[in-house]
Parts: sequence; C-alpha cells; structure tokens
Amino acid sequence: GDLCNNALKHGRSPSINDGNASFIPFSILRTQTVEDEAKKSWSPTQDIIENKSSQLAKILAREDDSNLVDALTFSIREIMRNVIEHSESKFIEYCAQFWPTYNKVEIAISDNGIGLRKSLKNNPFIQVENDSDALQQALMPAISSKNYQGAIINRDDPWHNSGFGLYMINRICRTGGSFLICSGDHGILLNSEEKKHIYLNHNYQGTIIRMVLNTSKLKKLPDILREYRDEGYEIAKTIKGIGYYQASAASQMLSRDFKK
Repeated sequence: GDLCNNALKHGRSPSINDGNASFIPFSILRTQTVEDEAKKSWSPTQDIIENKSSQLAKILAREDDSNLVDALTFSIREIMRNVIEHSESKFIEYCAQFWPTYNKVEIAISDNGIGLRKSLKNNPFIQVENDSDALQQALMPAISSKNYQGAIINRDDPWHNSGFGLYMINRICRTGGSFLICSGDHGILLNSEEKKHIYLNHNYQGTIIRMVLNTSKLKKLPDILREYRDEGYEIAKTIKGIGYYQASAASQMLSRDFKK
C-alpha cells in the first residue's frame, strides 16, 4: 500500500558503496516558481523546465555533456512538462540517485494534481472508465489530453504536445531498466520482460512516476529516440484506425509493443 511513497523515498541518501554524491535528495519545486521565472525572463515555461532538467541531469551524472546527461535531461523534462501542462498540480516532488557501479539511475517524480483519469477526459476521443484505463492510455504514443483532432494547437511551437512523452520515456526505461506509474488507485510497472498491474489499496492524489535507467544500454540519444518514435508512429496509426482510443485497444497494443 505504501508503494508510491516508497518509490519517492528511493535516492534520499547517497550510495555508500560508490562513495560519491550522485544523488538528489527529496526536493519540491513549486509550479508557480517555474511560471514566475518564465514571465520574468520572457521565456516559455518549457524552457525553464528544460534548464532545470539539465541541471538535475548534470548533478546526477557528475558530468556536463554525455549520452547519459542527454537521456536524463529528456526523461526528467518530459515528466515535469506533463505536470505543468496537464496536472494542475501546485508542485513537483522529486528525488534521484545514480549508482555508476551498477549502471543504474533511479528517478522518482510526483505531483498532487488532478490525476491521469481526470486529465485524459479532456480529450473527447479517449474512452476512460477507470484509473487502469487512464494509465494504459497515457503510456501509448500520440495520446494526449490536449492534442487531438479539433483541438487548437500551435504546431509551429516546438513545445506543442504530441502525446509521445510518456511513451518515449517508458521505452527508454524498458531498455534494461523499468518504469512505474501510479495514479488514483492503480499502478503499472513495465520492464523489458513484462507489464504488471498493481492495485493500490488507497487512492493516490495526483500521479507518481519512478524511472530506472540502465546506463550501459544507452546509445546516442537521437538514435534511440528516432527508433522508438518510428515504432510509436506505427502503433499510433493502428490505434487511430479504430476511431476512439479504447482502453482495450491500448492494452493490447502495449502488450504487443514490448514483445517486439
């Protein structure tokens, strides 16, 4: 029952075995702080998130430029973007740790927002009956609470939401690591082998994500993203062919996706 809370506690203390400081203790970032900084610098909020994510990635990796920094920046940025753009949360909680000896990075990010089910109901083309449906939909490519046929979107904006963020991250994590997402009364754990449903015995207000990345598996990030994005487009075509994004279709596609 304390699964989500335990996920957040990971990374609170530095690894004694490695004797390094590649960790980020439990921290809180207020969304209002991000928005205020964006206004002050006349920048999109996403640029502020990008900068914050890059800073955190460099602290974890203990270097300024590498495939690992790129992958961590991308993963942290996309989760934080989701919180700012979809959750209506007042804050982002996060913590993380890198164990170089084990080629393992673990990051937990949570919010106190409206949760995935309520967020996805803003998209009239998505059929969501419960929290399990919402989680499965959110993990699929090209599914978003804001980007759908008829929605007003500035496609010239490089930050416009394509609905690929969570899909791309869970694909990166599943390459030798794992991805856990909880919202409401449900959780889904993904790794390279399986998809596991977790029934929480309480209702979690908001959404929590725990990413575990295997650093030895990370190739150049642009190559990884291109490969997974191409796969995602093929899956998205199949879902869109059905018309409505039904949970059963998303569930089948997700299972088929990682048997590849």
